[in-house]
Amino acid sequence: MTATETAPMMTVEVPVVTGDVLRAIDTPVVPPPTASPPAVPTTATTAKKSHRRTSSSASEATKMNGHRRHSSSASEATKMTGHRRTSSAASDIAKAAGIDVEAVSMAEARKIMSEEHKILGFRPPHGSFAAEIQSMAAKHPEGKPGAEIDTGKLKEIARVDALRILAERKTSTGADLDALPNATKTTNGNTLHTAPARHSPPNPGINLNTISAADARVLMSHEHKALGYRPPPGSLAAEAQSAAARHPEGDGTHLDDETLREIAVRDAERIKADRELNMVGEVNVSALSKDGASEIQSVEQKILGHRPPSGSLAAEAQSAGDKHPHGGTFDPAKNPVALEDVKEAARKEAEELREAEQKADRSPTPTPTPSNLTETATQSASDSKVTVDDAAQTEPMPSDRRGVRTPPLQRSETADSVEIVCEVLA
Repeated sequence: MTATETAPMMTVEVPVVTGDVLRAIDTPVVPPPTASPPAVPTTATTAKKSHRRTSSSASEATKMNGHRRHSSSASEATKMTGHRRTSSAASDIAKAAGIDVEAVSMAEARKIMSEEHKILGFRPPHGSFAAEIQSMAAKHPEGKPGAEIDTGKLKEIARVDALRILAERKTSTGADLDALPNATKTTNGNTLHTAPARHSPPNPGINLNTISAADARVLMSHEHKALGYRPPPGSLAAEAQSAAARHPEGDGTHLDDETLREIAVRDAERIKADRELNMVGEVNVSALSKDGASEIQSVEQKILGHRPPSGSLAAEAQSAGDKHPHGGTFDPAKNPVALEDVKEAARKEAEELREAEQKADRSPTPTPTPSNLTETATQSASDSKVTVDDAAQTEPMPSDRRGVRTPPLQRSETADSVEIVCEVLA
């Protein structure tokens, strides 16, 4: 059947639309999409024709909807793919900065994690630069022997990534876009990162690249008071002072005293919690399960050649596993990266213990012999029996004996008395 298109015709009763030439007279016109649904036709002919029109419309609608769904799915897939590329671009970013990701060791990855953690105020989430670098480093904990890594560049990238995460979280929570850092801009509703900010990032965090020596001193003072002792190496105050030594004037801006105090108190609480919770890096060993503790003990025992001693990391992990066999709230055994951190710490501790044992074996200790024992016993007996003669013979003589007269000793034996008098006169 050949379908021909005709121009719309108007009648006195109702308009006849294109493709509706066979519509029966006195039947309702096809309503527009916004109108109410058409009435059900009564005649068989009308029903058949209506069925044809409905099938055709349904087919066209299905095609259009299918096309829309396909377009929408493709668009969503593109967005998701783009998000994945953005969130998993740690290796690309590092390569662009001239850094070989495979050469980054687990120790350096922990430094990057710590840097991003300080700026964010919370542990960097999955998909962050620090988290992905640490995940990659877990595959080669020692890195590449002899390869030099610019840790400063990696830390700078981590700071930029932290600012990006803060900006995204503010945008997603409906915060004022004017409050975002200077390093971000919004284009078509999307927040893009341009360059690191030339001022301190939002609380809780400071920019170590721009902090002045004056602010670093105030931060050290507040954290010292909060801790009760001088902040240790690795604390925010210590790192701020070290960084400020390279640029004492900073970038010309200063943080107010209250902000510095809040940052210092927060970092002091983190240090106290780390010491109380038996932290290894950023992993709480006290939350290890029994299975995780068994892995730690196996690592140390393999290096030592015997059961790890009490007080070792393996022993503490075993004690934690006995308290809660299924692990604590944040069990490191459930996170491969965190578990690898603890294993690496256990390896280093086991190597140090083994080296100490080997040194103790190499240094010979004197073994007691019968002759030595006899001499020691004789000397002890002679020392315990102090007589007047011994006192007279061993007592040091004064250098100047003018005007000093020693009374003669009453002796029953003449020979002894003569000998003593001669010694005194001499």
